[in-house]
Amino acid sequence: MLALVLFLSGASTDQALDVPLESYQAAATAGATGTVTGRVFDERRRPDEAERPVAGVSITMVPRSTEFLRKVEEVKRKARDSANNYRASAASILSLKAAYEKALWEAGAADLVRATAADDGGRFTVEKLPVGDWVLIATHSASIDKHAAAADSRRRNIYTPGTRLTGYQVVAIWLREISVTRGGSTTLDLMDRNVWLSGIVEDRAPGVSR
Repeated sequence: MLALVLFLSGASTDQALDVPLESYQAAATAGATGTVTGRVFDERRRPDEAERPVAGVSITMVPRSTEFLRKVEEVKRKARDSANNYRASAASILSLKAAYEKALWEAGAADLVRATAADDGGRFTVEKLPVGDWVLIATHSASIDKHAAAADSRRRNIYTPGTRLTGYQVVAIWLREISVTRGGSTTLDLMDRNVWLSGIVEDRAPGVSR
């Protein structure tokens, strides 16, 4: 856990950007843009069943950053090392994402953070993306109630002193690198089988754990 905390300490809001922002902004000004579309769904469990669309999935597109990708891949790798690292991994990825988005905003590139959500049919579209390399991060959370959360926490032998578990979110994260071309369209299928990282975010309140 300590190694993960030390690693995440690099996610400061004043992080240097390794992204050629000018090229993205110049492409946008020139109208050199493309589109990313996709759908999010759970695969059919049996041949006679239909795929189940997943609505409300948060979709974010940001310019590709080698440093950002290095950090999130490191969190994913460390998540396999221990139960505590696994427990922290989803929240850590979301924190790194938020820090990168904030850095883009502070660099005057808020227009390069593109966000939308999957509709009731699980479909999404992000239009007018400037030509260049992008990263798509999609996230979906499902709430688990207190009793199921407490039982699962006991099975994993996870204890946080001075707090009590009130529930948790099961978080699915998809991450894709995409090269956008002028007039081009990229289509993605995001499904339960190709989730990039699956983790949890615990909901805790002050008090004695029980």
